[in-house]
Amino acid sequence: MDYPSESEEGNVEYKLTLSSGDVDRLAGQMKRRLLEGGGEAVYLIGVADDGRPLGLPDDELLKALGTLREVAKRAGAAVYILRVSEGVRGKVAEVLVRVAVREEPPPTVTVAALGNVDAGKSTLVGVLTTGRLDDGKGLARSYASRYKHEVLTGRTSAVSMRLLGFSGDSVVNHGLVDPLDEAEVYRRSDKLVLLVDVGGHERYLRTALRGLFSSQPDYVMLVVAANSGVQRMTKEHLGIAVALGMPVFVVVTRVDIAPQEVFQRTVDEVVRVLKMPGVSKIPYVVRDVGDVVLAARAISTGRIAPVFFASSVTGHGLDLLLRFLSLLPRRRKWEHNGDLLMYISDIYLVKGVGIVIGGLVERGVVRVGDKVWVGPYSDGKWVSAVVKSIHLNRTPVESAKAGNFVTIALDKIEKVEKGMVLSRRPLAGVREVVADVLVLRHPTVIKAGFSGVFHYKAIRANAYIKEIDKEGLMVGDSGVAKIELTRPWHIDGGVFIFRNGPTRIFGRVLKAGDGTPSA
Repeated sequence: MDYPSESEEGNVEYKLTLSSGDVDRLAGQMKRRLLEGGGEAVYLIGVADDGRPLGLPDDELLKALGTLREVAKRAGAAVYILRVSEGVRGKVAEVLVRVAVREEPPPTVTVAALGNVDAGKSTLVGVLTTGRLDDGKGLARSYASRYKHEVLTGRTSAVSMRLLGFSGDSVVNHGLVDPLDEAEVYRRSDKLVLLVDVGGHERYLRTALRGLFSSQPDYVMLVVAANSGVQRMTKEHLGIAVALGMPVFVVVTRVDIAPQEVFQRTVDEVVRVLKMPGVSKIPYVVRDVGDVVLAARAISTGRIAPVFFASSVTGHGLDLLLRFLSLLPRRRKWEHNGDLLMYISDIYLVKGVGIVIGGLVERGVVRVGDKVWVGPYSDGKWVSAVVKSIHLNRTPVESAKAGNFVTIALDKIEKVEKGMVLSRRPLAGVREVVADVLVLRHPTVIKAGFSGVFHYKAIRANAYIKEIDKEGLMVGDSGVAKIELTRPWHIDGGVFIFRNGPTRIFGRVLKAGDGTPSA
């Protein structure tokens, strides 16, 4: 199989061979590839620049790999062989190179777990992060739960985040006394996967949407129970992920209890749904380690949808899924040099500390001692505050940059709301949005005056459609709409979901209104 021609951009490097006399130049080149990949790069040894897998004899391949290890050592990185395959006249090695000398957080990938209620999402997240198999009665699910009622009912109602750490291809969590100790996982890992578990019941869709928008995941893990198959919320979650442009992989769980004919029917349903018009994914069933490597490399295109079969009780398929998670490339490049921007998705009142906010730093850098602004409030005003402390994965740090999920303790502030923004200066607050909209689901016709809930990043706000450029919109129709919010929010472009009961409208902001900040 030929590879595409090598690109000067990105984190993939082709080498037909490597010379031991050129280590310094190769180390500089490796550092550039690692920077492009956010701390990870893939080297294909035995592959020409035009993508032809010519291959090397065994002895030459061993020498080339030895040189690559020396280059990686010089670049402060570690080398992990992913797989060796046959080329035209020898063997080709695919090698993962990952930064080993840490001066900042390791490469982090965010994966949102979606799917119908009772599909086994929380159980799967619990098993993956702890390494302890489920007892079939919900033991593992409790590891992913945030509240007592979630443990008792077995239904996730809030957004739960669990950290999965890797050192090479070994799972760091599984070797700890407390596998949920995020600070220790963070300290020992050279790759992190943040698993975002959201509720699957339709009653908790508003919370699921906030979790999905505020976490801005790199990938979506769609969980389907083998014994119950594809459900309505499965399709809805898939549709939302596709609308938001997020690559999807599927995990079919409970394969240990599904009769063969039921299991096969579920697999056929999954394949059919992935191929539906509007979704247009290519299902790729993962059966061995070679499939894992190919799937991890291809998923970021958005066209391939890897499919895994797993059991949280017997452990079947979990090794392949974990290997896949360890290899997932970071998909988004964060803007570290821009002005600070962080939407507040969590708020805590900590005794002796005061208000602590949580969220994803989307742009810029925040440091302890910084003066920041928080807003807009319902009257459009912003207030200043001082950053007292920052925690990243429950570890105190002096600064955090774009792409980090953090909690920040603020001084000189008495009240905040989810959906507000943390920034260097007061920003525009708007009450009106003009957007391209697409009706994903609605029983009748949508006309001007239709009201609902506006989901954008961490914002969840009441709103109504003030104007539409057409007489009405039905399912599948698109148009331009003017949406009026009940209070000002900071909106800087991007996508949103407008929801009311069964209605789902996907939108992309064209213009945010002319609100002006005030201090």
